[in-house]
Amino acid sequence: MKPAGIYYPWLSTLGALTFVVWQFVLNHRELIPLERLPLQLPGQDNFLIAAALLIALVIFDSWRFVKASRRYRTQLGQYQEQISELFDSRRELGTRARTYSDHADKLKMFISERLLETIEYDEKFLHFKNIASEVRHNGVISYDKAQTALKQAQSSCDAETGRQYREAADGLLYLWDLLDLSTTDNITLHVANQIYDCEEHYFQAQLNDATDPSPFEPTFMMSHALRRALLPITENPDELGLNRDWPRRDAYIDDKFNIQLRSDSELLGNENHMVLLIENLINNALFYAQQKEHRNRYSRVAISLGQRAGEVELKVYNRGPRIKQDEKDKIYQLGFSSRRIREHHGKGLGLYFVNEITKGFEGSIEFDNIDNHGGRFALSVKLTNGDVHKHEFEIVIVKGRPICQFGESEEPTGRRREWSYEAPIASIEASPQASRKPQLISELRAGEDSVHLDLADSRSPRWLLEVRNKKRASKLRFTPLDVSGVEFVARFETAKSRLDNQD
Repeated sequence: MKPAGIYYPWLSTLGALTFVVWQFVLNHRELIPLERLPLQLPGQDNFLIAAALLIALVIFDSWRFVKASRRYRTQLGQYQEQISELFDSRRELGTRARTYSDHADKLKMFISERLLETIEYDEKFLHFKNIASEVRHNGVISYDKAQTALKQAQSSCDAETGRQYREAADGLLYLWDLLDLSTTDNITLHVANQIYDCEEHYFQAQLNDATDPSPFEPTFMMSHALRRALLPITENPDELGLNRDWPRRDAYIDDKFNIQLRSDSELLGNENHMVLLIENLINNALFYAQQKEHRNRYSRVAISLGQRAGEVELKVYNRGPRIKQDEKDKIYQLGFSSRRIREHHGKGLGLYFVNEITKGFEGSIEFDNIDNHGGRFALSVKLTNGDVHKHEFEIVIVKGRPICQFGESEEPTGRRREWSYEAPIASIEASPQASRKPQLISELRAGEDSVHLDLADSRSPRWLLEVRNKKRASKLRFTPLDVSGVEFVARFETAKSRLDNQD
């Protein structure tokens, strides 16, 4: 922008000087001969004209000065605004610089802490690995002696005592295999190499019609590995049938577990590796299921063992927090633990072992976040006097939890709903909208109270009916259950399927 100028009043100044000189000459004629002056100059009219012209010049210069002064003040105001904006911009830049500096310092502290934790974790892991390697190296003689003694004791005692010795020998072998895993540089390759050895002996045994005995058992039953994984963490093993061989199809339920056996198959490899995998999945599920905010007396750690398309399928479900999107690729990393995020000190080893062993078995491991679902729900309640009461309502999800809402009125929602009747309840027909087939609850007797869970999915029932039957009256309570949680699904190719694929 070109700066505004204020000009000096040259015209009025020169006119005033000329007028003064003219009057001075007229008043001092002796200084200049009169014959040199024009004759018109001394006249009165000329004096008035000159004075008017001088006044006009003064007015013109004054107008030009005022105009230039306004333009200057306007430009000065613009400069002041620009200076203010510049100072504001500098202050804003300074504030941003300080903010970014604080963020950079916090980021440096965070990176430093994470780096120190990683270095410390790596040092601890290497230290643990070195200790395990040293224990394995120096304990091999003691291990052989213990195994030999247990086998001799097993062969020279009765069946019950022999079973205890056999379990002790299996436990010692399990410990030895854990030391093997802890000292190997590549867990996946270590597990895979043992599977390839088992595969070779298994194929030879199939080709030779099992005439040549194998130096070791190349296969194991998946249900047996599951039983061994559950045995140390179960308060009442008999309730889950852990002290006997499981049939191929059955169900076992206690206060913590809901186990569904749909089929069983042989797998190639070291059973102890599969036991370690299942133990870590179950321990991870138990940790979250037993937290106070996720605990539910009707919800259990659900374990399902089945078979699909030549693969053994193991599912482990637990109530608990969802796995976040930004954590889905980290949960299997060595040292990562979501328990640390939630103020718990996990070691970050459980799911790492699960993933490495799964890759060694050439299987797959994935998870699903289980959500609550809303929808219409209908109940048809038949009383012993023949009356039928129908109730329809909506299950809505509020802050992630299921809530009952009745009708289209402004009636407030509630966690559960109760109905009272003037006669005992004989049967109930529950019809979720998502299910085509209604569930019938019959043979309800007067004077007996009962609890009935959703049978559509016995692993994670989504609703609960409580019946309080008296001799002449009854009450019915419906409660939608919170089933939000996580389900891990592991799949492994069966021994037979691997053999068929080789043909």
